Amino acid sequence: MNSPYRLSTVLLVLLVALSASNCNKTPNPPPDNIFSYRDPIENPPDEFKISFDISQLGDKIATVKFADSTVWTITNQGDSRVSFYIQNPEGEKQGINSSVTYGLRGGVWYQFIANNNNHTELRDFFCKLTKQQDAYEGFVPKF
Repeated sequence: MNSPYRLSTVLLVLLVALSASNCNKTPNPPPDNIFSYRDPIENPPDEFKISFDISQLGDKIATVKFADSTVWTITNQGDSRVSFYIQNPEGEKQGINSSVTYGLRGGVWYQFIANNNNHTELRDFFCKLTKQQDAYEGFVPKF
């Protein structure tokens, strides 16, 4: 009678061990492609974030050059009290309150500007850029 009890115990322990070994088999999430505003960003991946340190007052400017003319969605992921703009090579600025999609030219530098003039308690501000599948040639608006 001792042998079946021992066999049942061994099988139960084995079953629990095998079940537990599959608990952490989820694939690792892809790393966030986060770039600092301090360094020029050239030919970025299809989805990335720009991190701005806004702990001090004034403009923080990130410069980005895309490899090709493509369509991008730009999402403001920071505090709504921070002014956030995109500026094209001609010096035209557009504010981004939440999210906007533009056709952006390749081979030229764009500026992304986060401005914190009044809120010294704020520290970090992020924007996210996601490349879209839309064809640049027929897309409106271009910036």
